[in-house]
Amino acid sequence: MHPALADHLNPGCVDLVEQLMSCHAENRWAKFFGKCNALSEALNKCLGEEFEERRKKQLVEARARKARVKAIWDETKADDEEHMAFERAQRERARAQQNYS
Repeated sequence: MHPALADHLNPGCVDLVEQLMSCHAENRWAKFFGKCNALSEALNKCLGEEFEERRKKQLVEARARKARVKAIWDETKADDEEHMAFERAQRERARAQQNYS
C-alpha cells in the first residue's frame, strides 16, 4: 500500500500512477489476483527513490539552518560576554573610586 498519490508531491512517478490506475480500472477482478503487481512494485520503487531524494535535500537544508542559527547564537553569546566584561569593569572602577573616597 502506498501513501496518497499527488502529482505535485511525486512528479517523477506520475506516469506509473496513471498506468496503475488504468490497470486497476481495466482489470476490476484480475487486480486481486496479481494482474497489476508489476506496476505496483515499480511505483513503490519510484516513490521510495523520490522519498530518499527529498530526505537528502531536507537533511542538507536542515544542516544549513542549524549552522546559521548556531552562528547567530555564538555571535549573541560573544556580544553578551563583552557586555558583561564591560559592566564588570565599570563596577570595579566604581568600587575603586569608593575606596579612595
